[in-house]
Amino acid sequence: MSTRSAGKWVGLLVAGFLAGTAHAGGVFLYEFGTTDVGYASAGYAARADSPATLLTNPAGMTRLDGIQLGGGLELVYANLTFAPDSATTVSGNNGGNAVGFLPNGSLFATFAPWSDFRVGFGVASNFGLAAKWDDNWVGRYYVTQAALVGLSILPSVAWHIAGGLSVGVTFNVMFGYLKDTVAVRNLEPNATDGALGLQSTAWGVGANVGLMYEFTKGSRLGILYTSPVNLSFGGTPNFHGLGPILTQKLAASGLATATINAGLTVPQTVMLSFFQALNQQWALMADVGWNNWAAFGTVELGVTNADTQHSLTTHIGYLNTWHGALGAQVQLSEPWELDFGVAYDSAMTNAQTRTLALPIGDAWRIGIGTKWALNSNWTLGFAYEFLWGGSPSVYQSRGTAGTVSGSYNNTYFNFFVFNFAWKGG
Repeated sequence: MSTRSAGKWVGLLVAGFLAGTAHAGGVFLYEFGTTDVGYASAGYAARADSPATLLTNPAGMTRLDGIQLGGGLELVYANLTFAPDSATTVSGNNGGNAVGFLPNGSLFATFAPWSDFRVGFGVASNFGLAAKWDDNWVGRYYVTQAALVGLSILPSVAWHIAGGLSVGVTFNVMFGYLKDTVAVRNLEPNATDGALGLQSTAWGVGANVGLMYEFTKGSRLGILYTSPVNLSFGGTPNFHGLGPILTQKLAASGLATATINAGLTVPQTVMLSFFQALNQQWALMADVGWNNWAAFGTVELGVTNADTQHSLTTHIGYLNTWHGALGAQVQLSEPWELDFGVAYDSAMTNAQTRTLALPIGDAWRIGIGTKWALNSNWTLGFAYEFLWGGSPSVYQSRGTAGTVSGSYNNTYFNFFVFNFAWKGG
């Protein structure tokens, strides 16, 4: 982090560059336009029934023959609305629904050049979301607009070692985009707000490593490890509409042209999944997983009159999270399959670390989906998932940003997915 000494009035605190959303205990998504949505992620690393396995467990590609394509389109509708309480000292409204509609999707392909060797390639986004609050909401001095998106390019290889054992590696080349905007309270009497923003892009590289063991044709265990991906966001803050007093103080402190190095880490994860076919119609599956959100980084932008440490960043102690899921699939008839599942993720924040930009609590998912085998080559599917994020409370109080207290009441997300799979020779 590079900065110059600051004056008494001004400290830039950076603590939360991402949208307030509740996924996988953070912003790591199990939903990226595939059949996983219908299972609420159950069997994530063990189903291996489509080319999307190159992301969820690359070792599962050894179960796919010939040339196969798969992917889908996803539409997300969410409710993230703040309800301030009597402890709030900032005037303004509730911010409106900060998320609303968001699109997503993915595309995957796998190839079988030799009997025990597979290669694949995919493009998907399973990290980040975006949110925008009203300009005049009570939390505007902490966040007004935030976006964090990771788009992954995924070359992949897999090898059937012997018996039921396979191993696979997918390289995760991630392009990251970050944008954060916050209102700034000017110091002149009755002055309108100014604004502070940061926009940045970065590249990072990681890997997904998978193992799969098939006890029988209908019974298998999958283990997935995803490495951390470091995204070195940074840049010079962009100020708009500042009054003369604050402009002078920022210039004198050197903060107006200081460089913000807002690097963050997409967390490493571990997932253990099991798939068991009970008969020709029914199959059950389960997951348990861990996400290393404690290594995530620092995320929120704002101007205060802090007289203590004059740094452009501050560290937030996020929590590691746990995941569990149960699901099933039923072969209703020759062309039709029904999928369903339920999942739980613990939160990456608690009452001490939760912020207006990160109102994350525990998350429950319920998913249902169907697949239709159109012919021997094409399968079409539709899936829906409901994510319940509860009503996480937030209390923030900091210098000229004021005190904002309340809760994000009844947060939820709806995922609608249309997906397809094609099998060639």
